[in-house]
Amino acid sequence: MVVAVRPKPEYGRSLSSFKQAKRVGKKVLSDKGQAISCPEKVRPFGAEWYATRLKIKKVLSFYRDLLDDRKSLSQDHGKSLETRFYSGITVHVRIAKLLQSKGKWVNTSRQIGHVLGIKVGDEFLWRGELSIVGLHHEFQKGIDCMKMINGKTIAISIVDSGRYENNATGIASDQLVYCGQGENPNIVRGKKPKDQKLAGGNLALKNSMDEKRPVRVIRRINKNGCGYRFVYDGLYRVTEFWKERGEFGKYVYKFLLKKC
Repeated sequence: MVVAVRPKPEYGRSLSSFKQAKRVGKKVLSDKGQAISCPEKVRPFGAEWYATRLKIKKVLSFYRDLLDDRKSLSQDHGKSLETRFYSGITVHVRIAKLLQSKGKWVNTSRQIGHVLGIKVGDEFLWRGELSIVGLHHEFQKGIDCMKMINGKTIAISIVDSGRYENNATGIASDQLVYCGQGENPNIVRGKKPKDQKLAGGNLALKNSMDEKRPVRVIRRINKNGCGYRFVYDGLYRVTEFWKERGEFGKYVYKFLLKKC
């Protein structure tokens, strides 16, 4: 839940200027120890990519302006400020859905691999921006999924937001141990902890491993006392998973992902 209080960002910089590393032909090990490579390589950017990136910059600027001027949201809906919530995730979801209703979202179809107009290393100020640009369509769930032609549901992106027991050494790390979703009392207060199930997003991550499909990884990175950002860290492979006792004494699923 994105409710942290942060200093007002510099909205002139819609996306990060981080340099993108070229990872052509790099291989990782599959769950069976066999060498596999990611099919979604970094391709030369064409006219469509740059046109999409321009759309992304415009819609993010618009989104951030609306967050600064929340009164405009009530005017669009014809309701007073007193009858609506204007803090935390609520306002972010409302404004993002308002832009969606106006056809402002980019990369609206769920897809595997990189999305148009986004570079590895691009930064985003708010969780809702990930949905607006098509990196991660779920507002709150950490695992975004898509159903394949063969009927299997696979994971196409994950957000490491720090709400679960994920383990990584920072944005430069080439691997991530990602904790499965569900049954976390830290998210639903007062909820009694239970064992996680191999269902929903957890099963989708396993299916991604079985189908050898890459997963987009977005990490929440703290900015040295200046709040945090969501950073697109590129494509990863799920190479193995297991079940272990978690923070609350119940079983949780862990997934090892390695960068393509």
